[in-house]
Amino acid sequence: MSRRVRRVSALSGVAGLLAVAGIVAVGTPAVAEDVFKVVPQDVILPPASYWDTAVGMSGTTSAVGGKLVLAFSAEPLTGAESSAGLPASFVMQHNPCEKAAGYNAVFICRTGPDFQRPPTFLATRDAADMTTVYRGYAYVPQGGDLSAGIEAALSANARPAGTTHGASKAVVKTREHAERNTVGFTLQDVAAGKSAWHETRLHAPDGGRIHVRFDQADGQVATRGDRIMLSELTSGPGASCVTLNPQISSSWHSVRCTLEPGDHTIGYRLTAPPAASTFKLETVVQHSIYSAGIPADHVESVGPFAVSGAPVHPKHAILGRDTTGSLYLYAGSGNADRPFMERRPLGGTWQTYNALTRLSPLAEDLQYQDLVPAEAMRGRGDLITRDASGTLWYHHRQNLYNGEPYAARVKAGTGWNIYNQLTGAGDVNRDGHMDLLARDNAGVLWLYPGTGNLTTGARFTARIKAGTGWNIYNQVAAGTDLSGDGTADLLARDTTGALWLYKGTGNPTAPYAARIKAGTGWNIYNQLTLSGDLTNDGKADAIARDTSGALWLYKGTGNPTAPYAARTQIGTGWNIYNSVL
Repeated sequence: MSRRVRRVSALSGVAGLLAVAGIVAVGTPAVAEDVFKVVPQDVILPPASYWDTAVGMSGTTSAVGGKLVLAFSAEPLTGAESSAGLPASFVMQHNPCEKAAGYNAVFICRTGPDFQRPPTFLATRDAADMTTVYRGYAYVPQGGDLSAGIEAALSANARPAGTTHGASKAVVKTREHAERNTVGFTLQDVAAGKSAWHETRLHAPDGGRIHVRFDQADGQVATRGDRIMLSELTSGPGASCVTLNPQISSSWHSVRCTLEPGDHTIGYRLTAPPAASTFKLETVVQHSIYSAGIPADHVESVGPFAVSGAPVHPKHAILGRDTTGSLYLYAGSGNADRPFMERRPLGGTWQTYNALTRLSPLAEDLQYQDLVPAEAMRGRGDLITRDASGTLWYHHRQNLYNGEPYAARVKAGTGWNIYNQLTGAGDVNRDGHMDLLARDNAGVLWLYPGTGNLTTGARFTARIKAGTGWNIYNQVAAGTDLSGDGTADLLARDTTGALWLYKGTGNPTAPYAARIKAGTGWNIYNQLTLSGDLTNDGKADAIARDTSGALWLYKGTGNPTAPYAARTQIGTGWNIYNSVL
């Protein structure tokens, strides 16, 4: 079981705090029977949170002209005047009420429709665990004895509570205290079309509230809307639970429980649909012991499990650069009949580059609940560009759908104008880093292995000679596995229109095996791109553009001697782009 603690500030405004804590401010509309009544309300606070000291009231219409006396003390209020006062860790933030003359921490507030909101205090960030403030209160009607009301408030802990007077307290409990309330899990994997029984065990010496949600585990491709359903919620004595959302989701809590102090077991059944995908999930339990704020310094406990079913394949996207230098993103849909979504402009001045290539197919984001680590986007479509001076630039792939897909460029080298073609190779040497191919004017092919370096411009190691005679080809595309063996392959088209497949070997000094003829007649195309899987079948596809601007999809077969099925037209007008990648 893993546990994580997330701190959420409780300094979010007095009104919200009251509503969460269930404390009703003076001036609440009268109940049907307008009899004035006050109700005690204890509060548990985290450090660095506000305490609004309003008490629960009803019948406020009849309270016109009355006074509410509030006395505060670090010790029980037993009538001793010297005991009144606040701990140093409780700081006054707001007080429209009158301070009683001669007393440390006694306040007199108007009641009725023209009420004054009682004082607000801040429990400071360094407030010690179990710091307690006692609150005594007494209502004095119009024309009543104010001195008697002050005496009743100062002795509230020494006398029985009544409808117009009583005592309550605020207790600070630190995060370390909150972590004494622990959570355990009994979780089973759920197969497609099947159910599994899950249990959450809570050791809750403080009681409190829990919320249960289900997150997709970090580092995975997004699932495709699987409806995992929760049912048969159970709980034992001292736990009151409700189902908030029967379809589990990271966006909504599925279960909420209120717990009395003690040990509890919450059970429920999860059911996956027959067409469920394979993915990893986390049961996330947020446990809060506090009255102020939801959640306020809650503790998160996490239990992993999996759904087993059909594989989830990443969707792939392509880019198009037009003659003005604008770059457009076409996100993948996973649908073979219409593989791309509407284009999205990325802007920029990309026409300043005379070479533009992806190191690997542009894949959709991996899912992360919190901060996305930079390394997670490696191998998902980083861009390489070269300007007229021969400077090489590296454009780091970042979040695709919730922001700009590329970070600010990083200078990766100079003198690269000795090459007439740059091609992203994917991970040719199987070290987890994306590599680059460069062909010089003599037809020599050079491999630049990637370093994975994120802190400097040294994105590639020294070049390795990968072959000669490559000037017989007028189109080279690489970066993805076409043969199903896990190594990135390469396609090359010669001047006769023949297409050749070079299977990757994983050996950087001889990165490709002998060529295999993969087709003829490919000289009708002026652009060839290895796009990754566009049809959600787990096989890498290709797209080609003919001279009329028609775009064609070639579905991958995984067979190196016949790597593509018959072509399917998927678009027109693509000759507006001078580069499709």
